[in-house]
Amino acid sequence: MLAFYANFARVTGTPEEVIIDFGLNSESFGMPSAPIPVTDRIVVNLFTAKRLLVALQQTVEHHEAAFGTVETD
Repeated sequence: MLAFYANFARVTGTPEEVIIDFGLNSESFGMPSAPIPVTDRIVVNLFTAKRLLVALQQTVEHHEAAFGTVETD
């Protein structure tokens, strides 16, 4: 299995699929001054996307219950 770190994700899709692109933003704060290179893509059907949504939601809820709210911009 390949593993990589991403701090950027872009979600797009079609009527049949969800496309999630991942990349690494080297500028941690503010707007990036250059385009973020996308290095990996996952394409899933809508059923898998919905199951992923539920799994991610549960994971974040468990984390926040243990460590506090995760703040986003």
